[in-house]
Amino acid sequence: MIRAINIRIYPNKMQRIQIHKTIGCSRFIYNQMLAERKNIYEQLKQNKEALKKHTYKTEKEYKAQFPYLKEADSIALQASREHLFEAYQSFFKGLKKGYNVGFPHFKSKKGKENYTTKQTNGNIKIDFERKKLKLPKLGWLKFNDKREFSEKIKHATVKKTKSNKFFVALTLEAQEDMKEVKEIHEKDIAAFDMSAKHFLVNYIIKMENPRFYRLEQKKTKKLNKELSRKKIGSRNRAKARLRLARHYDTLCNRKKDWTHKLTRKLADTFDAIILENLNTKGMQKFSSGLAKSITLDFSWYQFTTYLHYKMEWLGKHFILVDRFFASSKLCSCCGWKNNNLTLQERAWTCLDCGTSHDRDENASLNLKQEGMRILQKEKKITIIHDDTSTVGTTGSHAFGDYVRPKEMLQSLFGQFSRKKESITL
Repeated sequence: MIRAINIRIYPNKMQRIQIHKTIGCSRFIYNQMLAERKNIYEQLKQNKEALKKHTYKTEKEYKAQFPYLKEADSIALQASREHLFEAYQSFFKGLKKGYNVGFPHFKSKKGKENYTTKQTNGNIKIDFERKKLKLPKLGWLKFNDKREFSEKIKHATVKKTKSNKFFVALTLEAQEDMKEVKEIHEKDIAAFDMSAKHFLVNYIIKMENPRFYRLEQKKTKKLNKELSRKKIGSRNRAKARLRLARHYDTLCNRKKDWTHKLTRKLADTFDAIILENLNTKGMQKFSSGLAKSITLDFSWYQFTTYLHYKMEWLGKHFILVDRFFASSKLCSCCGWKNNNLTLQERAWTCLDCGTSHDRDENASLNLKQEGMRILQKEKKITIIHDDTSTVGTTGSHAFGDYVRPKEMLQSLFGQFSRKKESITL
C-alpha cells in the first residue's frame, strides 16, 4: 500500500535559492521536451512509422546544450520527463474513453511551483530526533511535524505555495495491506445522501454545509479589492498579493482539517459507508451558486477521496452507488417509483403505501439498501442482519435500535448538524 505525508520545511537562504533553481530547471526541461514533441509531430505526422521510431532528446543532451541545468537535481529533471510521458498517456486514454480532454500544455512561472525527486542509494533520509530531512542538492532541512513513520520513502515532492511556504510530500511504501473485512453487522453500515444545503443527510440526522468560503466572503472581497487597487509591479501590490494568498491558505487548511477529521471518525466507526457517485462537474456547470457550495464551501470530491483511502487503509468497504440509480424517486418502504418527482420537491407521499418521505432521507435509505445489495452480490460480503434493524420499514428509529451510531453521528456533526428526535419514513 502506498501512502503520503505532507510536512512543512524551513529552508535557509541558500536552500531556498536551490529549490527555486530546481523548480525552474524542471519546468524548463518539461517545456522544452513538450515543444520538441509538438515540432516533431508536425514534421512527421504524415509518416507514422518514422514518428514511432524517432528518438527524442534526453535530459543529458539538454544539459550539454544548457549547462546551467547541471546545477539542479538530476533526478528531478528525469521526473519532469516522466511527468510529460504520463501527461501524454492520460491524454490518449481520455480520447479513447471519449472524454473532452485537453492536450498537454506548457508550464508557466505563475502556475504550481514544485519538483519531484526519488529515493536513490539513500539520498533521502529523515531524522525524527533532530527534526531534519535530507534531500538531494539541499542537504539537511529543518521540518516541523510530530508524526513519525517506519515505512520506506519512495520519492519526495518539494512544493512552494503562493504564500511563500515550503512543503515536502513524502510518498511512503507500507509494509503490508490491512485484511479486508468479510463479515459486517448491518448496524455498522452507514449510507448518506449528499446535497448543497445539507452536506450529508442520513435518516437520523442532517449535517449542514459548513460554508467555509461564504463565511469569509466579505474578507475575501476586501482583500481582492485591495490587490486590484495597487500599482502593478509595486511592493505594496506584492504585499497585498501575499495577504490574499495567506487568506486562501487559511480557508483551504480549515476545509482540509475538517474533512480529514470527519472522514477519520466515519472510517473508524463504520465497516461500510455508502454514497452516491455524483457528477460534480456537470452540477458546477448547472449553477454558479451550487458550484460554490460543492467546491468552495465544501469539496465533495475531496471528501469522497479522503474517505475512500481511509476505508481502504482499515480494510473496510467504501461503496459508490451509480449516479443513475433513482435513490430519490423510489419509496424506501414498498419500492414504488415516483417518476414525476422534480428537483424542487423536497417532500413527497408514496401513492402506493401512503408513506410520507423527506426527499434526502428517503434517498439515504435507498442508497443503503442498494449498497448492501452490492456488498452481498458483487463483493461477496456476509452481512449479519440484526433482529432490531428497521431499514426499509416505517419505524421511528430507522437506523435500528442501536444507540452507538446515533450518538456518534450527533456528537460528530456538532455545530454543523440539525438533530432530530423522531423520523418518519
